Amino acid sequence: MARITRATVEQIKARADVLDVVSEVVTLKQRGQNWQGLCPFHDEKTPSFSVSPSKGIYHCFGCGKGGNAITFIMETEKLDYVEALKRLADRYNISITWEGGDTERLQDEVSLIYELHDKANDFYREQLFSEEGKQALDYLEKRGFSEQVLKKFSVGYASGKWDGLLKLINKNRYLPKVLRKSGLFIEKKNNADFFDRFRHRIMFPIHSLSGRVIGFGGRTLDPDEKAKYMNSPETPIYYKSEVLYGLYFSKDAIRKAKNVYIVEGYTDFLRIFSSGFENVAAGSGTALTQGHARILKRFVSKVTLCYDGDNAGKNAAEKAGFIFLKEGVDVNVISFPENDDPDSYLKTHTKEDFEKLSINADSFIDFYIKQNGKTLHSPGEKTRFVEEVALHLVDIQNPVSRNFIAKAISEKLNISEQVILNQVRRSYRNKKFQKDNRQIENTPQPRPVIESVIDKSEYELIRLMLLKNDELNEYVINLVEKQDFVHSALRNIAEKLFHFIMTKDNFELGDLFEEDLDENGKYYLSKIIMELDQLKKENDEDTLKKLASDCIYQLKISQIDRKIIELRDEIKKIDKQDGDSIELVMELAKLQKKKKNIKMDLNDF
Repeated sequence: MARITRATVEQIKARADVLDVVSEVVTLKQRGQNWQGLCPFHDEKTPSFSVSPSKGIYHCFGCGKGGNAITFIMETEKLDYVEALKRLADRYNISITWEGGDTERLQDEVSLIYELHDKANDFYREQLFSEEGKQALDYLEKRGFSEQVLKKFSVGYASGKWDGLLKLINKNRYLPKVLRKSGLFIEKKNNADFFDRFRHRIMFPIHSLSGRVIGFGGRTLDPDEKAKYMNSPETPIYYKSEVLYGLYFSKDAIRKAKNVYIVEGYTDFLRIFSSGFENVAAGSGTALTQGHARILKRFVSKVTLCYDGDNAGKNAAEKAGFIFLKEGVDVNVISFPENDDPDSYLKTHTKEDFEKLSINADSFIDFYIKQNGKTLHSPGEKTRFVEEVALHLVDIQNPVSRNFIAKAISEKLNISEQVILNQVRRSYRNKKFQKDNRQIENTPQPRPVIESVIDKSEYELIRLMLLKNDELNEYVINLVEKQDFVHSALRNIAEKLFHFIMTKDNFELGDLFEEDLDENGKYYLSKIIMELDQLKKENDEDTLKKLASDCIYQLKISQIDRKIIELRDEIKKIDKQDGDSIELVMELAKLQKKKKNIKMDLNDF
């Protein structure tokens, strides 16, 4: 099988800037030598995710995820090691040299699905500007979308043919299971054949945060078609609740503006973006979810909802607003005229008109009260309203925000603030009771902890070796073998570290994150690397040498003690059977003598 040459791998590693790669997905702020942000791998309120450009690694002090630029691409784009290298090579314009004859390799399903989406995107884009796409192009131009905008966002067209895209696919390369999982095709009943999912539709490609095409939204041109919009199903590369349309293009503007306009549709996004308001994002085939809010929270702490002016749009804004509040994000709401949406409004109004709407946008709570306050006349209606509000407020973690909202509702609707807060407490108790009585499933496996003296000695030895002090490492390697490490995760790191020290004149710490390092190994390795500056700062060279000697002493004593226990057990068994145990007794004596001399042997350093 063809492999990427070692020289190419080293070139990719040298060029791949972990800060550059991570910044595509996470908004980072500098804290001393490192950069911090909200972790992309778990939900959190306070940043615990750290990137060290000087060491070439990232580490989350919350969930423990850690690695280098390559492992970050593997994690976020769900690629294997080689495909992640190819992805980075493409990003940094590095030509890949292969060894083993062929320039191709057997790719995994995920990589092939990405590849199919790239082919589909190219095909749809070409179709829009062909004779077959004339109707679609005319429609879009009449809607006021320029060719420049359409090309920037790769808007395309899927023809009415049942096999327009399918004909382009090499079925020897893409097996039926890959076509099936891609979401681009539908399998015929009682047949292993397929047909195109999208036909006679304007196509809006959906991108990941790093710019990969991962799905499509299709708007029909057939007036008799019941489904106006059709979206890609969920696939191994596309999770609707975790992807926002257009965010790849707008994330830098969102960071700069410190605010994001949230819209419902693809054309709403295109209209607002092309009108000069580039800090905008849209859902991608689903209502706004908590996953969407968490992604946006990495970039901003304030959002402005720009939903349709009809009742459906207002109801959607209510649901979305509470989702953002639960994530600790401030929310404003623009109220469009009843028959308008962002697209139609900006077609008939000026940019300045939209800016005024934005400036005068209601806070979400004001919007929510306006929506619901008109119908609250009887005590029963107010009671039901308070119960409903309490169910939302109970999920808002920040007590200051929760009390502020309760106070605002109290003042505007003349309902006692204490009544609202009491109902929140009751709702909390009910929810906690239900949670406590629900069976907990899929409990994550506990990480192997560092608790015994031996575990701590192994941990410290790895920390010392990662300082890359040649004299210190030579001393350790002469006295300790990688097999001496007992802790499963630390042994995993030690095997790789010993290999690097013994075979490489120089290496970067980030290079240790290879494809065969397991999750626990990555966790402890990134954690240890993040601690190295403090280790050097707090200890002079003599102290580090003594620490190494003490750790090796503990490892050696532990090994001998284990052997002594084993020998004594063997001797007891033989003696019970009236056997000859003299050789084992002599071996035991040698071990006890060796144990006494260990300290003396280590003092040479």
